[in-house]
Amino acid sequence: KYASQHGPESKCSLGDCIYDNEEKNFCTMSAMYAEGSSWTAKESSDIVYPSGPHNTGLEGTEALKEHGVGAGMGDITDDRPFDWMDFRLSFGCQTKITGMFNNQLEDGIMGMDNRAGAFWLQLHQHYKRLGFKKEDGDVFDPTKFSLCYDRQPTSLDLAAGVGSGQLTLGGSDSLLHHTPMVYANNVSPSMGWYTVRVKAMFLRPNAGRLGDAKPHTKYYRVDATEEHLNGRPGDRSGIIVDSGTTDTYLSESLKSAFNDAFRKALDDPSAEYHNDPIELSKDDLKHMPTILIVLQGHDKSKLTGTQPDPSIAVGLVGHPNHHREMTRTSSNHKSQNDVNEHDVVVAIPPDHYMEESRTHPGVYVSRVYFNERFGAQNIFGSNFIMGHEVLFDNGMGRVGFAESHCNYDKYLSERDALLQNE
Repeated sequence: KYASQHGPESKCSLGDCIYDNEEKNFCTMSAMYAEGSSWTAKESSDIVYPSGPHNTGLEGTEALKEHGVGAGMGDITDDRPFDWMDFRLSFGCQTKITGMFNNQLEDGIMGMDNRAGAFWLQLHQHYKRLGFKKEDGDVFDPTKFSLCYDRQPTSLDLAAGVGSGQLTLGGSDSLLHHTPMVYANNVSPSMGWYTVRVKAMFLRPNAGRLGDAKPHTKYYRVDATEEHLNGRPGDRSGIIVDSGTTDTYLSESLKSAFNDAFRKALDDPSAEYHNDPIELSKDDLKHMPTILIVLQGHDKSKLTGTQPDPSIAVGLVGHPNHHREMTRTSSNHKSQNDVNEHDVVVAIPPDHYMEESRTHPGVYVSRVYFNERFGAQNIFGSNFIMGHEVLFDNGMGRVGFAESHCNYDKYLSERDALLQNE
């Protein structure tokens, strides 16, 4: 507990109590990350609202409504509008930062995992306190949010920040989608992470996204068992989708099988996959293989009809014009092939996993690493999310994927044009 100058003794909702004297008691929070960065903060709270202008604060309900904050939201009853816009958020006010936090463009980090204190969860709890109950047909669901990451040019000189995509609260936005949203199973939602189960991995020559495969394109399987694809034993194990991790980290036990498929995809027996800097032209980059990840589909979405039909969804294994080789078995494969038509396919093209140097243009490094010991937690980082709107659906226990340009300015232009035509 801490002694507040503005009220009675209160519990620390996120941090730990620090006792000194009555004037200095406070709640403290801290976190340290795998690459060595850390922060320390004092727990605080304030009234906040999501949405609205990016660079201007709004005061009062009328100002919020004038800027469309809360437009289209549901009501508690027909005669009682649901004023969802303002809620008290608990957060940490940073007092010390180290490592990458010293030079990041933004001045904080927002937790969106499935744990106490997450932004989306505090918003959801606000809904429940006011008596809101989601009904069929409601567009906004506070248990959902989406992230859409774009690849942006070097941003070292952009002091005002860089538009790297968008965050959508309450669901996803189909205006962003190049392909239908498809749903993978979150295999361990109670653990707080968004964990997907990898069933297979393939390399497809000559770059491109899901729909770019040409007729008779070969798919080269990374010939490994599900246990090694996921980096640990157990049917409920998987790889977490973590927007706060820049790169992708997979099991070192996959390296040999990935290298074999990499050589075949490049049609070069001497090729060696590595994470060392390499000079590439734009044309060279286009001839690098796309990594295709097959994820366990979400059965409940299929049963409820929210998983699209494989005949129209290129993001599902069963699409008739793509991915046929994924379901073919071979006596030469060590791994069992049990992918089905409702499993999800996510493409990581080379311009997402190969990162160009900021200081040496034309020099690239692959940011998919095979260095996790078997049994450690593997991570799909932001280069896996990039180029997709990814829906984190806590209510249904699933993760959705739709390919997207994720360009916020383009989105605003298309949205405004659509509204003018209505």
